Amino acid sequence: MRYRPFGRSGQALSALGLNVSWAKLGRNPQAVARLLNTALENGINTFHLTSAQPELLRVAADTFAIADRRVLFVSLSAEEEGSSDPADEYRLEPLRERLRGVIKSSGLKWIDLLVFHANGFDRIPDRSWTFLTALREAGMLKFTGATANDDLIKVAVDDGRFNILKTVFDIDTSWNKRHLLDYALSQGMAVFGHDFFPAQYRKAEAVVAKSGWRGLFGGKPADPLAGRGTYAFLHQTPDWTAEELCLSYALTQPNLSTLFASADDPEHLEALAAVVERAMPTSVPAQIEMARFSAQAETLENARKKPA
Repeated sequence: MRYRPFGRSGQALSALGLNVSWAKLGRNPQAVARLLNTALENGINTFHLTSAQPELLRVAADTFAIADRRVLFVSLSAEEEGSSDPADEYRLEPLRERLRGVIKSSGLKWIDLLVFHANGFDRIPDRSWTFLTALREAGMLKFTGATANDDLIKVAVDDGRFNILKTVFDIDTSWNKRHLLDYALSQGMAVFGHDFFPAQYRKAEAVVAKSGWRGLFGGKPADPLAGRGTYAFLHQTPDWTAEELCLSYALTQPNLSTLFASADDPEHLEALAAVVERAMPTSVPAQIEMARFSAQAETLENARKKPA
């Protein structure tokens, strides 16, 4: 695993972090424990928990006990996973109750980062901010962050009370958004990435022309140039999966302090962790730019053809 310095904190974060979803792991303590142990074995020291359910927190605290807590970075969503209105949970009473269970009952000792949802980070009551400030002064909370994309990035940065911006970063991330991330960095914020594998490219049939399908199964495709200039290469690059290529590309971005991945099982996580040490095929950056340019050109052409 490779590590990146985290601002002036003196701490180093693993280039790949692990997003732990209690719901997606079936609320299964054994599954969570196996995934967390695999992460630690592969050098991952950066984690995000989407739930404050006591059983999840207990498993996390028990697993992390084998490591020095000071070298681990544990992030938590400020609202419960799947909340219909995150801002409602940012009121003082529910927020205080939630964090009491995390800090005092779980054994995690402190929270490195509390992340507020894009739908609600601008509606945190002053009383809650006063409480969070007290937690930070007591050493129970180190940083606050906001999840934001596109226009909300500037809102989160200009708020001035968040230390970390958490945002989607993938092969489709626009140059305009990259400039916004540079703006966040210039204002002293760190940037955490997530969701590096766009859903629209996960199935080969969605991006590979039919004339190129045979190549997906080891045979010679009917048209070797099928899909040229598109994202077909994600499913046609030897020894790489589409997800691994997307991860490898995102890992090349120097403005990300860490990149959170979601894994279904230990084998999946090990495969993703291995990507950190692999060299991305030299053709991939150019193929990504070609695909992006082709997609933009197609969008403009379709817009031109629409009747007035």
